[in-house]
Amino acid sequence: MRRISDLFETIAVWADRHSPQTLFARALIIIVVPMLLLQALSAWWFYSQRGDNVTNRLAFLLVRDLRALIALHHDFPDEAHRRWIIHHAQVDLLMDVSFRRGIIEQWKPPDHYDIVGREVQGALDADLKRPYFIDNDVGGDQLLLEVQLNNGDIMTVRVPHLRLTFGSSFAYVLAQLGLALVLFGLAIWFMRRELVPIEHLGVAADALGKGRDIPDFAFSGGTREVRNAARAFQTMRIRLSRSIQQRTEMLAGVSHDLRTPLTRMKLSLALLPDSPETRELNDDVADMERMIEGYLAFARGEGDEETAPVDLAEILEEVVAGARRDNADVGLSFEGDMHVELRPLAMKRCLTNLLSNALRHGTRAEIQAVRGRTSVEVIVDDDGPGIPPDRYEDVFRPFYRLDESRNVDTGGVGLGLTIARDVARSHGGDVSLAASPLGGLRVAVRIPL
Repeated sequence: MRRISDLFETIAVWADRHSPQTLFARALIIIVVPMLLLQALSAWWFYSQRGDNVTNRLAFLLVRDLRALIALHHDFPDEAHRRWIIHHAQVDLLMDVSFRRGIIEQWKPPDHYDIVGREVQGALDADLKRPYFIDNDVGGDQLLLEVQLNNGDIMTVRVPHLRLTFGSSFAYVLAQLGLALVLFGLAIWFMRRELVPIEHLGVAADALGKGRDIPDFAFSGGTREVRNAARAFQTMRIRLSRSIQQRTEMLAGVSHDLRTPLTRMKLSLALLPDSPETRELNDDVADMERMIEGYLAFARGEGDEETAPVDLAEILEEVVAGARRDNADVGLSFEGDMHVELRPLAMKRCLTNLLSNALRHGTRAEIQAVRGRTSVEVIVDDDGPGIPPDRYEDVFRPFYRLDESRNVDTGGVGLGLTIARDVARSHGGDVSLAASPLGGLRVAVRIPL
C-alpha cells in the first residue's frame, strides 16, 4: 500500500511539473483528456468489435452466394444457363462472374491481410472447403476470388468491397470529430465563465498587495466557493483599511499628547540658567522629539496616500538634488521606462531614508534604477563600513541600531531601514541588503509593476 501511495505521489509530482501553470489550462486538460480517451476507446471498440462482426457476417453471406452459384453451374452446365447465371450474378448479387478451364495451383495466403481479406479467407476455409485463390489488391475497390469446381472449371469472381464493408468510415470519423468539437467548445465556454470571477479575485488580491485602491466588487454568478472567497476578501480588505486608519489616528493623537508636555519642558528649560544639567535635559528633550517624529514617520508608511502613475526618475532626481544641496557626493543613473504606479510621497520618504543612511555612514553614494519585465529595482550603494551579513535582518527591526550609543552623528533612532521596507512592502515589493561594489552596503528596493 505504501508503494502504491509513493507511486501515485511520484506521478502527481511529475504531472504538476510538466503541466500548464494556469487553472484554465489544467481544467481543460482534465476535461479534454478523458473525452479524447473515451472517443478513442469507442472508435477502437466500434472498428475492432462491431466492424469485425459485420464484416465476418458479410463474408459468410458472400460464401453462401458462391455456393449457390456453384450449385447452379453444376446442375445446369449448358451454355445458355451459364450466361443466365453470369447475368443474374452481376445484376442481383453485384458480382462479376466468369468460368474458364483450369486447375488452381497450390496457393499460400500472404502473412498479412486487411480485415476484408482476413474475414473472407476465414469464411472460405470454414464453409466452402474448396481450393481457392484470393487477391485483394486488383484495384477498383474489388476483391478477386478464384474457386476450383468439380468439373475442372475455375469460377472467377470479382466482388466489390461495398458488399463486404458496412459503409465508409469517413462519415463515422467526421461525426465523432464534430461531436468532439461541439463538446470541447461548450467545455471551454463553461470553464471560462466559471474562471472569470477567480481571475478578477486574483487581480484584486494582486492590487491589494501592491497597495493600490480596489473598488468594491461582488460576484452574482459563479460557484458558491468563489462567492464565499470574494466576500472573505472584501472583509479582509475592509479590516486592513480600518486597522491602518486606526493606527494613523492613534499616533496622531499620541503626537499631539506628547508634543504638548515636551513644549512646556522646552519653555521651562529656556527660562533656567545655562548649566550642564540643563544642557543634558535639552539633549534628552531633543532625542524624544526625534524619536516621536521617527515613529510617526514609520506609522505613516502606509497612510492615506493613494497610488498614482508617476515617473520614478523625477522622484529620484528630487531626492538626489536634495542631498547635493548639502554638498553630498551622489551619482544617479536609470535604465528603461521609469513610469510606475505607486505612492509618490511614501516612495520619496523611503528613498530619502536610504540615501541619508548611505551618506551618514559613507562619503559617496550611487543610485541606479533598472526596469525589468515584472518590476523596477532601485539600488543604493555607499562606500561606508557596511553591515555584517548576519545582521542584515536585524537592522530592519524598529528602533534597532548597530551603534548602541545615542549619538545623533552616528545614527538616527533606528527607523530608516524599517520605514523603507514598510513602504516597499506596502507596494507589494521588498528591500534587501548585500555587499556593495563601492566597499560599503548595497540596498535594493524592488517595486512590482
